Amino acid sequence: MWELWEEAEKISVLGVETYAFGLLCALGALCALIALYKLAPKGMAPLTGALCLILGFVCSRGLYCLLDRSLGEMIPLRGWLMATGGGYSMFGALIGAGLGACLAGKITKQPALRMLDVLAVCALLFIFFERIGEQFVPDFGVSRTLNGEWTESSFLIVSDGYSGCIRTYRLEAIAALILFGVLLYDLRKNRRSGDTALLFSLLFGATQVIFESLRYDRHISVSFVGLQHVLAMALLGVGVILLAVRRMKEQKPLAILALCSVPLAVGVGVGLEFMIDRTTVSNLVIYAVMILVVAAPAVLGILLRRERAHG
Repeated sequence: MWELWEEAEKISVLGVETYAFGLLCALGALCALIALYKLAPKGMAPLTGALCLILGFVCSRGLYCLLDRSLGEMIPLRGWLMATGGGYSMFGALIGAGLGACLAGKITKQPALRMLDVLAVCALLFIFFERIGEQFVPDFGVSRTLNGEWTESSFLIVSDGYSGCIRTYRLEAIAALILFGVLLYDLRKNRRSGDTALLFSLLFGATQVIFESLRYDRHISVSFVGLQHVLAMALLGVGVILLAVRRMKEQKPLAILALCSVPLAVGVGVGLEFMIDRTTVSNLVIYAVMILVVAAPAVLGILLRRERAHG
């Protein structure tokens, strides 16, 4: 039987001691599977759930080991199989789950895009509980040290009595719960297959760009840019590009504007990220501008998607 790390925070469930973070992740996976059972086409839930769990776990671990440079170099291949050591990647889990949903659709000859729509809704429940679980990991999912007198802990501030940080993981959890409601409503409107998944890429990608910038835990990062920050922008960009290409004939000016907004948002976003802690400009101003910059391609993508849905 594996011995639990003494320094990790634990919870006792029916007399069995387990990691607090792991328990929340397991609870999130369970809720996602229940939602999958309710939303997926009849008979699809068992196979889809199994493939999403397996490939999600493998890709989450694999992407972390491939990108992490905390040891100064890529994690040795023998370390990839050490499931209880190191870390995992949220985007790796989402990529793996997406592959699992597509594979399940292919095996059962169901539309893969429809399965991605269902997964987009269910995945947000897992994300919600995983973010809550991050409170049990020391110095994880929190922001830079705040300027000013933030000496008392609150719902959104964690403080050691001398300085404070934003509990970014709680903002991410709230956002995941809101997006779950939005995407569930969208899925039930019987839109064209793939549309709900595209809305996920726009909304989750855009919000996660901001949250990844706020996070200062150095999780999978190179220099001042987190690699999951890059993946969040890529998710947003892919959604916008796909919608722009599909609507190029019917809405050419809007589609071209949307395509141009992606590289502009990347360029301006990188510049703003570099300014944080390197200039005298207030971080509040920087983040206000960053939200507007990231919102531009997301809003244009939503407009393209809405035009396509009503066309």
